[in-house]
Amino acid sequence: MPGKMRRMARVLRGPSRRCLILPMDHGPWIGPAKGIDRPLEITRQAVRGGASALLISPGFARLVMEEMGPDMALILRVSITPGLAPEATQESPVATLETALRLDADAVAVSIFFGRGGEVAMMRYMGELAEQCGRYGMPLLAEMIPPAEKMYQPEAIAHAARIGWELGADLIKTTYCGDPDAFRDVVRATPAPIVVAGGPSRDEQEEDLLNSVRAMMEAGAAGIAFGRRVWGAPDPEALLQRLHTVIFAES
Repeated sequence: MPGKMRRMARVLRGPSRRCLILPMDHGPWIGPAKGIDRPLEITRQAVRGGASALLISPGFARLVMEEMGPDMALILRVSITPGLAPEATQESPVATLETALRLDADAVAVSIFFGRGGEVAMMRYMGELAEQCGRYGMPLLAEMIPPAEKMYQPEAIAHAARIGWELGADLIKTTYCGDPDAFRDVVRATPAPIVVAGGPSRDEQEEDLLNSVRAMMEAGAAGIAFGRRVWGAPDPEALLQRLHTVIFAES
């Protein structure tokens, strides 16, 4: 489909088909944390830093759309984790495919957190969303997170990623096991491109982070989607520039 091909080409850039996604969809879950408390400013830093896509909610997108410019892809979060609610174990659908089309999004995103309960309902929702996306040429990014006790086990990562692809996702966002050889097997077992999730901020040296991303790319990842580890950094713009070099200039 020409529409889906065009949108996918905006998310996965160049002959290497790689991406540097900056997720800033954390507000409904953790509130206006420092780094995303000023959406316009962090978006400007993302543009200057070379992020290729933003993963954001409908409200966030409406506010920052003009700052994004014509080259940055929009991945619209259509389900969110309601952080103040007792039901905040899985995400809840909050926006429709029509919203994504009206905002000229390049993909929609939905998550399943295994081991928390409610997975079957979310799988049903994701499958229905995949069918709708297929009718309108909209790529679907599925964030597939293994159970907490198996978060970084390659077998669990591969299983979670495979479920997302089997449900019809075009892109998979999931965790990294820390072992390039084992992650290479995860990539081989999942026909959809795999983007590595960043997880919480960590006390790490920047060079260690860059080396870790370099290993992910060498293992076959299509890119990264680091949120808190970027917008929670002292200088998000500078960190994005260095990540951009690792992902694109070294490809």
